[in-house]
Amino acid sequence: MKKLIPLVAVALMGVAATSCGDSTPTGGDFGKPLIFYNRQPTLADNSVDKSVMNWSDLTFYGGFDAVAGGDTQGQMVVDYIKEHAAEMDRNGDGTIGYVLAIGQNSHNDSSARTIGVRKALGTGDTADDTAQSKIGSIKANDGETYQIKELAAQEMRDSAGPWSSSVAGTAMAGWINQYGNQIDLVVSNNDGMAEGMIAQYGQGVVIPTFGYDANASTLDLILEGGSMKGTISQNHHAQVLTVLQLLRNYFDGETGEGMYTKGFTTPDKAGNQIKSAKVAYNADTKALLAENGIVTIDNAQSVKDDVLDSGVTKTTKDTVKHKILWTVYSSTDNFLNQTYIPTVERYLDKFNYDITWVKGDGTQETSVTNYFTNLNNYEAYVVNMVEPTNGALYQDLLANA
Repeated sequence: MKKLIPLVAVALMGVAATSCGDSTPTGGDFGKPLIFYNRQPTLADNSVDKSVMNWSDLTFYGGFDAVAGGDTQGQMVVDYIKEHAAEMDRNGDGTIGYVLAIGQNSHNDSSARTIGVRKALGTGDTADDTAQSKIGSIKANDGETYQIKELAAQEMRDSAGPWSSSVAGTAMAGWINQYGNQIDLVVSNNDGMAEGMIAQYGQGVVIPTFGYDANASTLDLILEGGSMKGTISQNHHAQVLTVLQLLRNYFDGETGEGMYTKGFTTPDKAGNQIKSAKVAYNADTKALLAENGIVTIDNAQSVKDDVLDSGVTKTTKDTVKHKILWTVYSSTDNFLNQTYIPTVERYLDKFNYDITWVKGDGTQETSVTNYFTNLNNYEAYVVNMVEPTNGALYQDLLANA
């Protein structure tokens, strides 16, 4: 049975939930799996917090390769410009001007996407949410060279948290008023913000737009052939299965390298092995990372079909329903709620887990940690933090349970 703890305001219930920042967690050999996902534990400089990841032998991160994903998004945009620069240059000034929607300054995935796009376009190599003064250039396939200029960039955050589609729409309306037909290109750290911006373009206006996540609604826009030209698939099946498989390996009695090889590079005890995307293990950060993929009109339909992983078809012989506490930083995040969580549900019959979902409000860590009670009732914990720098906080709560 899957349980959902509603998002309501409750008392702190004795749980101290102040930000731990870069602090080192207590704990040591905790003895139960703690799997972080979607938000990799990081320090203030967005580097991986290795003290958090080394907290115990059973602490892992399961997600996708953020840096490679940012580079892939940048390459997707460059490839499109090379092919379509002449038609993109709306005012014929020889410059491709673009605006950039940033999801969350403190999120390493968001930073990687911003840096990946700027490096590819030659407009900078930082994740700051300010316009870059550096002018890039791209030689189009027709032999003409176009200057590339970032006109504006902004973190899209409102009272409900970062990655705001509505704020992106408001920002886009302002940028259109300010820059007009100097805007030849729109790039967004995720699909939701991209869709919010597209809604502001006006009837019949096409501005090539690129997102990230391959949400179903965005795939529909790509297939319609309008402004939405591409997105990046995080290969959510492989991401979800990475977390489920790490837990499965623990319950199957795997230890050491068996935790990150069984079901990944070799079949697990049930005979399952992830095939939907390559998943590579990074020993330095204890992270299992799924590869990313470019999605355009050429392959959007096959991505939309959303077929289950052909390598995971067998049900474990372990019939025990293992209790998992699984947190989600926000009940409104597009990717997590529209794609990730439904995919988890689609595979549960193969793994025999009883999941208790905790959904936060996207802004306050306490909207998640307030529900960290009766923690000993669970056999494993899957955590998605509101702020990536708060990994130690969750470990301290578990250690003191």
